[in-house]
Amino acid sequence: MFRRKPPASPMPAPVPSADGAHGFHYLARQSDLHFGQNRRTPVTWRPSVSLARRGAFTVVLPATRRAHPDFFHLKPDDLFLKTPAKEPLTDSYLCPIYETVPHQRLIERGVLRHGLRLDIAAWVTRRWGEAHG
Repeated sequence: MFRRKPPASPMPAPVPSADGAHGFHYLARQSDLHFGQNRRTPVTWRPSVSLARRGAFTVVLPATRRAHPDFFHLKPDDLFLKTPAKEPLTDSYLCPIYETVPHQRLIERGVLRHGLRLDIAAWVTRRWGEAHG
């Protein structure tokens, strides 16, 4: 198939810092993620937002364009891009299940505003507590 097995995660569940989620917007290779592996038409890259960086790995929340009530909604103007987008940005939705990706395999696209990073950190913490509390 078109994917490889991601390396085992060397870290426990991410605990966002008091400053919020790491908050960088990346493109992650679909082959490095479990999220989205069941797509009928495979994609090469998937947008993701970082929660934390630990050594050579980055903990990310993968995103989709499909609206989902359990996912965190990001609007196109929530992102500050490093370089102008080649095509218009669309709404995206962060999956609450984090994944660990080797940092060197990510492409940085931009950063999220600080208030939104705090909202994402609170959302992840709340979702983690609901699922494991």
